[in-house]
Amino acid sequence: MKTKQISKETILDVTGMSCPSCVRHINEALGALAGVSAVDVRLDDGTVLVRHDPDASPVERLIGALDGAGYEASIAA
Repeated sequence: MKTKQISKETILDVTGMSCPSCVRHINEALGALAGVSAVDVRLDDGTVLVRHDPDASPVERLIGALDGAGYEASIAA
């Protein structure tokens, strides 16, 4: 029996992103988390779209990973 993988898309507002190096750091920080299947850094918008399993990596964990990488993040309004 195949288990269904739950996926949610969350958009985060992220401050402090300014260059391709920031994109790499954010991809590495979020990509290392269990349950994260895709990261789309939108440098011009100051947002990051994350596709993730909310049970394995809830939004608080995403924000914590970005904080640990030196970026302030919050759920986009």
